[in-house]
Order: sequence, then structure tokens, then C-alpha cells
Amino acid sequence: MITHTRNLGTQWRRATSLLPGVALAVLVALRPWMEATMGRHMGLELPLLFLIGCWGGSAMGAHRLESWNAHGLPGLLFAQCVLAFWMVPAALDVAVLSAPMAMAKVASLVAAGAVAYLSWRTAGPVIQAFFVLNGIWMTFTVGMLYQTASIQLCSDYLADEQAAAGRATVFWAALALIGWLAGLIRVAVTAEGAENKASHTWRSSNSDTANFNGRISL
Repeated sequence: MITHTRNLGTQWRRATSLLPGVALAVLVALRPWMEATMGRHMGLELPLLFLIGCWGGSAMGAHRLESWNAHGLPGLLFAQCVLAFWMVPAALDVAVLSAPMAMAKVASLVAAGAVAYLSWRTAGPVIQAFFVLNGIWMTFTVGMLYQTASIQLCSDYLADEQAAAGRATVFWAALALIGWLAGLIRVAVTAEGAENKASHTWRSSNSDTANFNGRISL
């Protein structure tokens, strides 16, 4: 019975490990629709590719990057550089016009998501805060620039589509900030709960010891 349960668990893990690939295949199939407007290109396709990479990274082991990813710093730097590159208007144009660049976009963003996920756990809170705050500020600034630009930035998209892309980019920046702050609060609450539990256990142990000593003295 135990062996059968373990086999089912192994088969389930193998099946779920394929889901990121399935999601990626669906997203690639939807590429013409995604890239038909600048808002969907920047606001949906790019973030979803990165998130699919994070999903795939969750099925991998961080030990795969240990040889070059000390404290998660190189991995997070790589992920942030990839994200910054694909926010450049000229990069979007080339990705739409060139099939090799479109493939490079997909591969680089998925890899950035996977590496970022694997690097996050090994990075300390200071490194995490540095990259999160810099990434959020960069994303927010790009979004505002897209909304306020008075000229056409992408040759493949109309100027009035830039505002939608900018709003989507600002939305992702705000969502990332909220998610990061929520994570900090959760860690603080968990640490406080563990500390209170340990303190309660210590007091109970001392109380039991005192009672035991009292009974002995009697």
C-alpha cells in the first residue's frame, strides 16, 4: 500500500512538472493574438513568459546553479537584465518582425523566470530587497514613460497603444510591490509566532521543572 502511494505521488509530480511546458505551448500558439496590440504584448505575453519560467523553476533544484550563482546575485542580475531588455521599444519591434528574435524572447524570459525563482531562496533579504525595489522602480518608470510619450516609440504599434502598454506595466509594478510586501509581512508574522511558541514552551518547561522540584522537596 505504501509503495503504491509513493508511486502515485511520483507519477503526480512528473505529470505536474509538464504543466509549465503545456502552458508555454499554449502561450506560443496565442502569439499572433498576443502581439496584435502593444498592450497585450507588454502587459500579458512578457509577464506570462516570465511567470511560466518561475513555475518551471519551482520543479527544479537550486543546486543546479550553485557552481556560479553565489547568494543568488548573478541569477537575479541576469533576470533583471533580461526584463529590462524586453522593455525597450526597439526590442519589441525586432521580436515582432524576426522569428529568431521572437524565439530568443521566449527562451530568455522563460530562463529569466526560472533562474530568478531558483536564485530567490538563496539570496538574503538585503539582496532580495535591492533587486525587487530596483526592478519595481524600473518597471514603473518605463510604464510612465510609455503613457506620457508624445512620439511613436514602436514602429509596429500605433502611438495610442503605448498608453495601454504603460498602464499594464505600471499595474505589474504595483502588483510586484504588493506581493513583496505581503511576503515580508508573512515572514515577520511567522517568525513572531515561532518565537512566541518557543517562549511558551520554555516557560512551560521551567514551570514543570519547578513543580517537580517542589514535589521532591515535599
